[in-house]
Amino acid sequence: MNKIKRLGAIVSILIFMLMMSPGSYTGVKAAEVESEIQTTGNSQGVRLQDDFYGVINSEWLNTAKIKEGKSTTSTFDDVEEKVISQTKDIINQLLIDKDKYKQNSDEKKIINIYNNTLNVDARNNEGLKPVQKILDEIKAAETIDDITKLWSNKEILNSTVKFSVNRDIKDVKNNILYISATGLSLGNPDEYTNPTENTVRNRKLTENYYNKILVLSGYREEEAKTKVDNMFKFEGMIAPSIMGAQEKSTTSNLIDAMYNVYTLDELNNLAPNLNLPAIMNSLGVDKANKIILQDPKWLKAFNKLYIQENLSLIKNYIEIINLTFASYYLNENFENANKEYENSLLGITGSVSKEDDAIDTVSYMMGMAVGKVYAERYVPKETKEDVEKITKEIVETYKKQIENLEWMSASTKKNAIDKLDKLNVKIGYPEEWIDYSKISVKSYEDGGSLFENIVTLRISANDERYSRINQRVDKKKDVFTPQTVNAFYSANENSIIIPGGIIQGHFYDPNKTREENLGGIGAIIGHEISHAFDNIGAQYDSNGNLNNWWSKKDYEQFTAKAEKIANFYSQIEVLPGSRINGYRTVGENIADIGGVSCLLDILDKMDMPNYKAFFESYATTWRQITTKEYAEYVLNLDVHSPNKFRVNGVLPQFQKFYDTYGITEKDGMYVKPADRIGIW
Repeated sequence: MNKIKRLGAIVSILIFMLMMSPGSYTGVKAAEVESEIQTTGNSQGVRLQDDFYGVINSEWLNTAKIKEGKSTTSTFDDVEEKVISQTKDIINQLLIDKDKYKQNSDEKKIINIYNNTLNVDARNNEGLKPVQKILDEIKAAETIDDITKLWSNKEILNSTVKFSVNRDIKDVKNNILYISATGLSLGNPDEYTNPTENTVRNRKLTENYYNKILVLSGYREEEAKTKVDNMFKFEGMIAPSIMGAQEKSTTSNLIDAMYNVYTLDELNNLAPNLNLPAIMNSLGVDKANKIILQDPKWLKAFNKLYIQENLSLIKNYIEIINLTFASYYLNENFENANKEYENSLLGITGSVSKEDDAIDTVSYMMGMAVGKVYAERYVPKETKEDVEKITKEIVETYKKQIENLEWMSASTKKNAIDKLDKLNVKIGYPEEWIDYSKISVKSYEDGGSLFENIVTLRISANDERYSRINQRVDKKKDVFTPQTVNAFYSANENSIIIPGGIIQGHFYDPNKTREENLGGIGAIIGHEISHAFDNIGAQYDSNGNLNNWWSKKDYEQFTAKAEKIANFYSQIEVLPGSRINGYRTVGENIADIGGVSCLLDILDKMDMPNYKAFFESYATTWRQITTKEYAEYVLNLDVHSPNKFRVNGVLPQFQKFYDTYGITEKDGMYVKPADRIGIW
């Protein structure tokens, strides 16, 4: 249930950085019917029978404003603002009590990062100094072997090859090593091999940004341009060998296609120029018992590029990604360059306050330390227990739905219900917290710097993750930040996570009716549980292993239903000439429809249920306005359908919606019964 919250300059590379950030969670993102039916619409004369989302949210859509420094305003953003305010209160209290805390306490480290972010004078005085040593080491490389040796310096970011330690998707009790392809400035390899008008715009903005920060770092304009040209030349050479979004969306058995077991010797034979044994030794993962190479075609191609002739191209790439990462934590000139780029890319005007930016930095780098205080203060036991109760009811209802399916055999039903029985539900906050005691986070006054803080925390997080290689999975280490306004399903864990941050505001209010809360937090929970049975989740068993638990006939019927959903959404025009990619979004669309189906079954069993309250709360859950640039950007990137169609594309699949609002074949919201979609 993701939403793009903060975009850095390099989408895929920043995602890689976020995967390695401390405190982040990695995974694969809701009475009696009144007799008088509402037929009036909004002030423009639109009827809800033609545009339910638009009419229910009409007043809000006509008055809501996108705030300075933001690209969207939505129900999620409203709750996010509340969380920021709550976090601000926590930090302000820490500042008041700062003399009470020991130097190595989590509280002191939070204070130091917060103050270091706000200490613009100190950051300006240091200029490029915090990252200079890193950049100099990269620039000093004279041979391709020198590039390989850069891996031994943990302060240097290198996403030419991406390493991660995670559960074995076919044996989830064990941690193994995964190797994935080079990160690209434009994210999707298709942007290089099949560029669009939007690609040209985004590339130009990115090139301008790279040029600007290179000039700020001391290069002449012509030198900067050469480096940027080399960056994109290198990416253009490697991109055709990387599986792009279009190929992924149309590849059958994609997960198996990306599960390629290699030994270290086999990797070395495939890519001898890289000297992977030395690289992996420097990371402490060379003794991995099992290695998964996700894209052998890419590694073979990268090996051919990894030669002395391409030294300058690879050096430029590594230098620019390190400068880009550092630029968030250097002086005001770099900070302004970042904001200018993001504002141009997403149509943002103005900027958030310095204090909010500092809170964002603290939450990004020490989210679990802040989250521990947040959970104690803002996630009441009663709220946690009530949401657990709602979740249990949704799970039990899902079981009954599966039992009643006519198209599924008894053996497959048994396996599906077993998956629900073993679903690991995490509400509010994690069982354990990250230990920051061995990490030094100094203030400027004590000789530290913001960039040094960030690098120290990043290295610690990476080392901890890499230390899990060959170890049995410790489920208690699967942490998440309680203040997150989002929710997640992990197929590899068969678990859902509903953080404390999202259990408030519109999503959950103990003073609202049951129907309204089901249209809020109920929709979120139902959506996440449905991911256990979407096109990806359906390939994992009750223990989280990639394992076929379907009969052949049942799975054929399932994939046919999923195909129908993909085709339905592919017909929806969102922007002039631009439609939803139904195949890229099919998993999220299955989850949206499955969640609402389950919730309607719950309402059907209530005494005098108020369906209108549920449907209208659901429409409020997804209300959103965005900049034009944001809408265009995410349409080509996001795996979710645009919010309007998470309402108008979902509700017409259910007869109860027609009955409640008197929708007929003459109305815009009408979908013929034969064309209606759904699986569960």
